[in-house]
Amino acid sequence: MGSQQTEQDLRIKKFNAYESEVGESFPSKSNRTHTVQNIFDNFDDLADTKVVIDGRVRYWRDHGKLTFAHIEDVTGKIQVALSAQDMDAAEYERRKLYDVGDILEVSGTPFVTHKGEQSLLVSSVRLLSKAIQPLPDKWHGIQDEEMRYRKRYVDMLMNPELREMFVKKSIFWNSIRTFLLQDGFLEVETPVLESTPGGADAEPFATHHNALDIDVYLRISMGELWQKRLMVAGYEKTFEIGRQFRNEGMSPEHLQDYTQMEFYWAYANYDDGMDLTERLYKHCLKETFGTLQFSVRGFDIDLDKKWEHLDFTTAVKDGTGVDIGTASVEEMRDKCKELGISIPDVLSKGRLMDTLWKYCRKSVGGPVFLVNHPVEVSPLAKRKADAPHLVERFQIIIAGSELGNGYSELNNPFDQKQRFETQSELREAGDAEAQMHDQEFVEALEHGMPPTCGFGLSERLFSFMMDKPVRECVMFPLLRPKHVSGSESQSESVNTILSEDITLQEFSANISRADALAFIQKHVKDENLRRHMIATEALMKKLAEHFEAKSAETWGITGLLHDVDWEETEPEQHSMVGADMLEAEGVHAEVVNAVREHNALHGLEPKTIMSKSLQCLEQLTGLIIAATLVRPDKDVRQVKLKSVRKKFKDKSFAKGVNRDNITRCDKLLGLTVDESIQLCLEGMQAMAEDLELDGRMAN
Repeated sequence: MGSQQTEQDLRIKKFNAYESEVGESFPSKSNRTHTVQNIFDNFDDLADTKVVIDGRVRYWRDHGKLTFAHIEDVTGKIQVALSAQDMDAAEYERRKLYDVGDILEVSGTPFVTHKGEQSLLVSSVRLLSKAIQPLPDKWHGIQDEEMRYRKRYVDMLMNPELREMFVKKSIFWNSIRTFLLQDGFLEVETPVLESTPGGADAEPFATHHNALDIDVYLRISMGELWQKRLMVAGYEKTFEIGRQFRNEGMSPEHLQDYTQMEFYWAYANYDDGMDLTERLYKHCLKETFGTLQFSVRGFDIDLDKKWEHLDFTTAVKDGTGVDIGTASVEEMRDKCKELGISIPDVLSKGRLMDTLWKYCRKSVGGPVFLVNHPVEVSPLAKRKADAPHLVERFQIIIAGSELGNGYSELNNPFDQKQRFETQSELREAGDAEAQMHDQEFVEALEHGMPPTCGFGLSERLFSFMMDKPVRECVMFPLLRPKHVSGSESQSESVNTILSEDITLQEFSANISRADALAFIQKHVKDENLRRHMIATEALMKKLAEHFEAKSAETWGITGLLHDVDWEETEPEQHSMVGADMLEAEGVHAEVVNAVREHNALHGLEPKTIMSKSLQCLEQLTGLIIAATLVRPDKDVRQVKLKSVRKKFKDKSFAKGVNRDNITRCDKLLGLTVDESIQLCLEGMQAMAEDLELDGRMAN
């Protein structure tokens, strides 16, 4: 903190000197005549022409009578040269008041350096905005994951690829809007605040409307019931793009507030919807990414080909051998257990069907339309006239994930009323996600709604095709507010937590190590994953020793079980499902909580030292395993701190290791990265034989 404060003091001193000398600070207007790209595009024509550019200083190197800098605006970066020979003496002397990060207005003439670089010879400089805070190191940016999101503006400033991603995201939504408008759709705006939220099975956010003195809800769909009212009103093609809100869990692929598009098309059914959405996806993804060929989640996807239809029942039968059309609940439950899918003892037929489909979905590369869903899976969708046990619904499947959902919409008011009543009963029974009864919507249907196709997609499609977590594709994701004063030291914070932490006391995991290993044997088949889990056990036991925890065995079992669901669940549900599995086995609540919280992508704040240790350091074992396996002797006992530290800094080595998360050890645990590596090494070296990293693999 001391060096940063000194840097800030120095910058403030420079600013005060500039203000005193020039008499102008933070002007409201600039005199820019060209962007950087304008200069490059017209360089030859601008010879001997005075130009004015504005931008941020990204590089500054003073060589006495000659100073070089890089000025960057939104179009690019250009080298500028300040020469004592070509500038007023006072003007040139003022260069000492500028820093990297400052925003300057630079006047000069284009010229080419003796090395052939197109540059700008500066005649004058004006300070537009002084950067009091220094920028992070340009090579490393912001390493702390939470700080990256908290100071997202700095993250974007230091990472041009991140800025470019949000340009693409804008193109993504605009291309969807343009496509639909050109196809005759009308863009509409429907209420965000609703007295009765509808259109989805989700728990809404609630608030209070002071003027009307009523409780209202933030919408959970993109105006589904309102757009259907517009179909009643005589509109035939409508769509809306906007924010919607669901008060549910967070994951790498799900947010609580996000952008959604939904369209409604009168006198069309789900067959028409599939034809339209295939054209829509091809158009918007080509416009956004410039290609229809993608590598996503281990799949090579060609969206340019004709999209086939995949029958729900056939897909499950081919993937599991179960015919869900004839199988009993018991048969489906037995198959889930046989496949190693952990499920609650009480699960409806529809949920079992959906569980088996999700097991099969992981292997579907696509793009395909999933069709012929059983009515048990989609109880609110319109039944097929020729097969009433199935519904007129389609889902777009790409790279093992569902990336769009459409229906032939219900327009029978009697049917809709009955289904609302059923949902109300479920809600009264405690299902917070069941839909509320909307009598006014039923009344609208009683005026007659034409046959209609509805479809929705969210910003998850964009993040998926970027092959990034959806949270990373949000400019400013929601974070918990910081409550700890900035003046409070990390050690004081950690020590305060230590004095109150239950995981430092004597407590049992309520499962023995032998039983934990048997549980892993049942649910984890991959040997490398098992090695990682045992290595995490070793790390956690060593950390328990470091923090003087009285239940080191329990800490170890927590590490041993942390990835037990990895092979049996979707990435977005990893750790959540594992926690449920362990809870069902009667494992201690603190072990369950630590397993649930260890996947940092869920945004769950670890509450105990044991949980914080697991969350920020479990991936360190993967780095050390990789560092061991590249050695000729394959012996972890010979691995040194210096070697691991070097590989930690080399991000091309063991790319899957989340180094940003590991660096949180200072904040969460009061440990440096070197201290964390050393503790992990000592723990793993003590269990080298269990890990089979004792040299035997070298033979």
